[in-house]
Amino acid sequence: MWMFRSCLVVCGAALAAASLSVSVSRADAGGPPLHARALRRTDAIAIDGRLDEAGWGAAPVQRGFVQRFPSDAAAPSVETRFAILYDDEAVFVGVWADDPEPALIRALLTRRDVDAPADSIMVAFDSYHDRRTAYAFQLNAAGVQRDLLMFDDSNQDDTWDAVWTGDVARTPTGWTAEFRIPLSQLRFASHDIQEWGLQLIRTVGRTGEQDTWSPWPRSAPQIVSKFGTVDGIDHLKTRPRLELVPYATGGFERMPVDAGDPFNRPYGLRRGVGLDVKYGLGPAFTISATLNPDFGQVEADPSKVNLSADELFFAEKRSFFLEGADLFRLPIGNSDNTVEGGFYSRRIGAAPAKPDDYDFLQAPSTTTIYGAAKLTGKTASGWSVGVLDAVTGQETAQVQLGGVRTEPVVAPLTNYAIARLKRDLGDGETTIGLSATAVSRKLEGTGLESTLHDQAYTAGLQLSHRWWDNAWTANLSTIGSWVHGTREAISKTQQDSVHYFQRPDARDAHLDETRTSLTGGDVKWMIGRLGDTKHWRFGLGGDVRTPGLELNDAGFQFNADRSVPFALLQYRENAPSEHILNWNLSTDVFVTHNFEPRVLDYGWEYNGYVQFTNRWAIAAGGNLDDGRWSTTALRGGPTLRGDLGWFNYLNVQTDARKPVWFYLNGNGGRNFGSGAIDGGVELGATIQARSNLDIFLAPSLYKRSDPLQYVDEQPDLGGAPHYIFGRIHQTDVSLTLRMNWTFSPHFALQAYAQPYISSGHYDELKDVDHPAARAYADRFHAFGGDELQRVDGTYHVMRTTGAAFSFDQPDFNFRQLRSTIVLRWEYRPGSTVFAIWSHGQTSDQLDDGRFRLGRDLADLGRAATDNIVMVKANYWIGL
Repeated sequence: MWMFRSCLVVCGAALAAASLSVSVSRADAGGPPLHARALRRTDAIAIDGRLDEAGWGAAPVQRGFVQRFPSDAAAPSVETRFAILYDDEAVFVGVWADDPEPALIRALLTRRDVDAPADSIMVAFDSYHDRRTAYAFQLNAAGVQRDLLMFDDSNQDDTWDAVWTGDVARTPTGWTAEFRIPLSQLRFASHDIQEWGLQLIRTVGRTGEQDTWSPWPRSAPQIVSKFGTVDGIDHLKTRPRLELVPYATGGFERMPVDAGDPFNRPYGLRRGVGLDVKYGLGPAFTISATLNPDFGQVEADPSKVNLSADELFFAEKRSFFLEGADLFRLPIGNSDNTVEGGFYSRRIGAAPAKPDDYDFLQAPSTTTIYGAAKLTGKTASGWSVGVLDAVTGQETAQVQLGGVRTEPVVAPLTNYAIARLKRDLGDGETTIGLSATAVSRKLEGTGLESTLHDQAYTAGLQLSHRWWDNAWTANLSTIGSWVHGTREAISKTQQDSVHYFQRPDARDAHLDETRTSLTGGDVKWMIGRLGDTKHWRFGLGGDVRTPGLELNDAGFQFNADRSVPFALLQYRENAPSEHILNWNLSTDVFVTHNFEPRVLDYGWEYNGYVQFTNRWAIAAGGNLDDGRWSTTALRGGPTLRGDLGWFNYLNVQTDARKPVWFYLNGNGGRNFGSGAIDGGVELGATIQARSNLDIFLAPSLYKRSDPLQYVDEQPDLGGAPHYIFGRIHQTDVSLTLRMNWTFSPHFALQAYAQPYISSGHYDELKDVDHPAARAYADRFHAFGGDELQRVDGTYHVMRTTGAAFSFDQPDFNFRQLRSTIVLRWEYRPGSTVFAIWSHGQTSDQLDDGRFRLGRDLADLGRAATDNIVMVKANYWIGL
């Protein structure tokens, strides 16, 4: 499953980024690394993009760019030159981007940090010179800034933001770009003589050509380790690095309130003040802290109806936790973009759990974060250090039930701590790492002792190594967990969707209601010829999780009690031909078993990708999976036998350089035993209406007919459990709209809206009688007409065997609209004013569970609205 999951993401990213950002992997072209020299600035430099000062005329000019795309190591079609100056406060980079057809230079004015298909220059410094980490800064031909952090050699974090300045100018022979990057935004060793890694990348918007100063073919998965070098940045004066960013917010909200609600009011004020602080401990370490942080976000989490027992994952969007996130990533599993891991920052400040029963409720939507701080940096001996600590406060809710009011505690005072150490050896070819997380909750007297752990700890080890000219790679990581709590809390953990220790036929784990702690571990590995190879890649890997692994106090985890070994094979061709620019084919086989041991499933996956010379691209693939047994389908009940299933997907993207371009994503699957079918399609269109106005629309449709949708577990009068399933007829429809209207590189209007409708109607309701039966039909008892009666939204069952029980009608109709409009003005570097309007409507009134587009849209339009209007302003102070 590793290859299928990772290839879906890789192919989708390739289709959505035809402009070929620097995140594409690279390889050595042979020979010694290129070398550049910086010159200390003696005259004033005005950051206007013109490069007409005397200092630029005296600086050593570097040439020798080579093409990376579409033809590896070919001569570029355009000439590019650059020079580097510095002083005790900043590094200056000037770039001359010649173009024989300057009228065709593609200058798109977008909001900051958008990687548009425009002409651009990116400068990246490996200032630690560890060949693993780099800070990248980009200007496009319209002067739009973009920055990103590269880590672990080939990964990148485009949410990283730095405070720097740059500008561009047109010339008769092309265009020029001028960068001023403060040394305070970089991290480097406190040496008198500096040598940094360096890379420059130029993209020609109208052709998609990518030229680089330090060349590398696309066959290698290295980026930073292939940089050239720059020296001459010597005798820097030590200066304190202190950044203060105070902020203030103000606004009002209007929310729908039920009649008779004694707690909530339809109108309310929103206000707040806070402070973010950064202090440099020398040039290599930084302490960051935030007091009363504002963790509002511009774009809401996407709407979703969750019919599984698993928790939904939502990406982090809060700037404090995004910065330096590379150092705190502790992933488990072998998928390239797995969301599972030892640290999930959205645990900090998450919404408290609501009480189970109430007539009226007022509860906080987030947990207050009193403060958070982190230390990040790198020692002279090569150790990367990251420590984060955050404290969240105790929260209470107001509840009225049956006329009685109470104020239960819904979240305890909690401390979260995360620590990470990494050491790079052999010019970055070998990396070792250590990690730890700790969660401590003050539960005494809160009433939450039976539901939460009072202590939760993890510790981990990570190893990676490349050898034989970076062609072979080996990775190994392990993490162990220990959680502690009352007997009730640990019993609840053993029975949750991650573990299901209560399964009556489990032979590898058993529910122990006397336990007050739980321990577990995970080990994942991969080895093979997966690095710098021209055509063939192959390898072996696996992931083993013990039954007691529990990461969800500080991390995110779907399941435990798993072992998934796999083998993969890939062939790729990056040399362009007459009609094809590049293509690849990959396949893998896997098997999943638990610790009983029982083989749960095994399968074969296949994927392919091709990009044509007209810049259209197609990705397709799928898997054939024999799901023999499921230990989770009955959600704590006995193991259910499964059947063979087939899934396929197809992604198509047109030329992203065009004023209007499209993508089409489609997928579908079928289970041959149950007859379940599902499929979805999304059509996205990006319209570059003007050079400063782009519009994105993406309607999507998903349909499912599945007779194996879990409904409920209910005991009969004798206490025997019954597991109810039904065939769900589900339809999900959504439309995502985004508009970006940019007036200048620092002033933009952004709008987002997503109406979402999900309907589910159930029939063929049935009881699980013989879960291990070989034939699908023999596993269930379908309720006859005289066995099942529905009264006021409740089904009452009286089986011919005498068993009697009831369960709620599972049908649903859910409609939701979320939208935001944001006006953003960066009135000086690092200082921004936001004006925000957020609008929402939600209706979950049950009709009949069937999808009716007109009715559902009308119901959504009639739903009560909530509106928030706010202004936020911050001011960056650099000392």
